[in-house]
Amino acid sequence: MRGVHATAGSALTAPALRPWQRLAVRLAVVFALLTCLTAGLVGALVHVRQKREVEDTVGTQLLNIARTGVLLIDPAFHAGLQCRPDPASAAYRRIEKSLAAIRTETLLTTPIRTLADYDPVARRARIIVTSGGNERPGDWFAIPAELTDAIAWSFEDGVARYTGIHRTPAGPRMSAVAPILDAGGRAIAVLNVDYPVDVFLDRLDELNTTILEGALAAVAVALALGIVFARRLTRPISALTGAVGRVAGGDLDQALPVRSRDEVGQLTRAFNEMVEGLRQRDFIRNAFGRYVSPEVARTLLESPDGLRLGGHKREITVLMSDLRGYTRFAEHGDPAGVMEVLNEYLGRMADVVIEHGGTINEFIGDAIFAVFGAPVEHPDHAERAAAAALAMQGAMDALNRDNLARGRPRFEMGIGVHTGEAVVGNIGSEQRAKYAVVGAAVNLAARVEGCTVGGQVLMTTATVERLGDLAETAPPVHVELKGLDAPIALHELRGLRGRFARRLDAHDERSRDVRLPLSGWRFDGQRVDGDAFAGTIHRLSRRWVEAVLDAALPPLTNVKLRVTDPESARASGDLYGKVTGEIERAGARLTRIHLTSVDPADAALIDGLVAAAPASPGARGVS
Repeated sequence: MRGVHATAGSALTAPALRPWQRLAVRLAVVFALLTCLTAGLVGALVHVRQKREVEDTVGTQLLNIARTGVLLIDPAFHAGLQCRPDPASAAYRRIEKSLAAIRTETLLTTPIRTLADYDPVARRARIIVTSGGNERPGDWFAIPAELTDAIAWSFEDGVARYTGIHRTPAGPRMSAVAPILDAGGRAIAVLNVDYPVDVFLDRLDELNTTILEGALAAVAVALALGIVFARRLTRPISALTGAVGRVAGGDLDQALPVRSRDEVGQLTRAFNEMVEGLRQRDFIRNAFGRYVSPEVARTLLESPDGLRLGGHKREITVLMSDLRGYTRFAEHGDPAGVMEVLNEYLGRMADVVIEHGGTINEFIGDAIFAVFGAPVEHPDHAERAAAAALAMQGAMDALNRDNLARGRPRFEMGIGVHTGEAVVGNIGSEQRAKYAVVGAAVNLAARVEGCTVGGQVLMTTATVERLGDLAETAPPVHVELKGLDAPIALHELRGLRGRFARRLDAHDERSRDVRLPLSGWRFDGQRVDGDAFAGTIHRLSRRWVEAVLDAALPPLTNVKLRVTDPESARASGDLYGKVTGEIERAGARLTRIHLTSVDPADAALIDGLVAAAPASPGARGVS
């Protein structure tokens, strides 16, 4: 399954990211842009505020100068000059002297002038008196746009005002105007004071430069800190990204450290829990895959209804197998050795069942209950079951060779196969559930298996009909089974044609003509049933005896025998067997009994009796 994950993971591997595609770089750039924007806003606010403070400070000073200058001007003299301008007159020189004194006292570098005859349309006024410079009395003074409202309002309401910074041909200026009032309180002219603000603007520019440099430094620091912070933030995200890729590739043996309690830490913790859940699901899938095929495991775990409680009817083929001779071995054997033998047997048989698409529904001691056609539907479920049965008998032969080489006893296995309808599905509760197969088909398969002897595969007519020409079987034997009203025909499977072509291996066994008295009893389960019988064994092998009995025993009768060796006067212990039929030999009608359970001491006795005998084919099955 990891291979499947790995294939999917390789397809999901993310391409290498370019620098500008990385989250850390983007976060750092965002931090730098935010810092730059913040610094720009702060710089703009500082610039506006400093400019306003410059305007307020300079404007207030100019306004004071203008108001002081107006106090030094005689309105009557000025009114006369407005009517008859004469720079040589005493009135003119007196006003001019006052303006020059103000200019000198305040260190103004620009002329101070009085203006009259304001023309708002042409935005000009006539110069009446000036403190010097290139201006002459009587000239028209072009009024800047920023000064027009101040002059107009001062003429109207007689209130002094100042302007903000404005551009003039001579450079940036600030201006203030104060009205010259006549005796009636009417503004007849205004005193205009200009002041160059280049120095203040230069200082403001220096402040802007400082702000810009500080902003750039802040951006650089923010970029560096942003990269550090972003890397710290994205490191767990990058680890998560890499871990997700590894999980997609099937690597679930990892857990990321949780280094924080924020959302990233919660995400990392959730990822670890997800991986643990996937690991557990993978464990369940792998564990389940030891008993069913990977296809079955995927169907049950990945289907939305795979684990839902409930069932439905379906035609399936049930295979039941049981190990002969193991119970006695388990009673007298070493516990560790007993479990080792059982696990090797079950493991070998489970591999065969799974290889043929079957489901191990249950291990019942040394018995195996397998199903073909559920939970995954296979139209050829009968053929798969028959092929699995033959392969299991072949695996049993190989297992016996290993057992004998390791000093263990030989075991045999009987297999019963039946095809029929059964209810299949999940039973139990939400906490503990089991995939179950329920119905008469299961019970019948178990009873068919009970009719087998070691090394034999018996099938019902329903299975044989499903197989058709693919099956090679012995003539059917009709037996009465518990729970059935009429006898049922059982067919011994000898071989299979088609894509699962296989035959049961013939067992060449040594046998010997003997004359050994025996006594026996029929039994059913653990209970002896019926009167004792007696007879004489005429032929003996390690797996079967042929005897003349004083009572007729129908095929598949379970018997318990005791044999006495006349030469050694040694009596055997209980030998368990099953009647497989009758044969004619040398004019005598012999009952063949297949030995199903023999203890080691009796097995050694039988081996000694047949050891020197020539090999002869041992018949298998019911005749």
